[in-house]
Amino acid sequence: MKADLHIHSIYSQDAISKPRTVLEMATERGVDIIAITDHNAAQSWRDFAYEARRFPVRVVFGQEIKLVNGKYNDGELLGLFLSRPIQSATAAGVIAEIAEQGGIAVIAHPFCDRRSEFRAFDQIDDWSRIAIEARNGRTFKKRDNEMAESLAERLALPATAGSDAHTPFEIGSVYIEFDGKNIDDLKRAILHRDVRIGGEPSSAIFTLLSGFGRFGISV
Repeated sequence: MKADLHIHSIYSQDAISKPRTVLEMATERGVDIIAITDHNAAQSWRDFAYEARRFPVRVVFGQEIKLVNGKYNDGELLGLFLSRPIQSATAAGVIAEIAEQGGIAVIAHPFCDRRSEFRAFDQIDDWSRIAIEARNGRTFKKRDNEMAESLAERLALPATAGSDAHTPFEIGSVYIEFDGKNIDDLKRAILHRDVRIGGEPSSAIFTLLSGFGRFGISV
């Protein structure tokens, strides 16, 4: 099966994709499972749960959480397989909340200097449920994605990958493949490091296009 584990909708202010459009595009591109990971928001979960009944695509609920350290940004974490929104903004707090829900905390685009590299490695005490986003569809420097994949390999950590789509046109550009039939199988495959990463980053032009989301434009 194929899964894109980093997708944004109109509930992220810098994205333009409606939930139904996300599901339509995922279906068209042969993506079996998506993770909806809006920025510090979970309002989209209800819409996706409702709309997904009409599509063959399964939905993992998640969030992308910006880590705040005083006036500094320590990077971002993805929370996957969530059942309730994350409230914390520090690395330790976010990781603890995700673990309490039985989810997986993923270090998002760890070396993408364009969006603040991950700087909270020293705040992670328990690495047992930490994964690395080894390939990100909006990390345009090949070296940055290669470093992320190398980090996962050297630390023997689970790896995920996703398009980081903020527009419908990016969905499925980066993905993982795994052997299984459902979301539970996906979670096991990630934790057992039994996934295959595929796809390539999309065009940087979509970064400009997604900015129209700040003006309420959606598709």
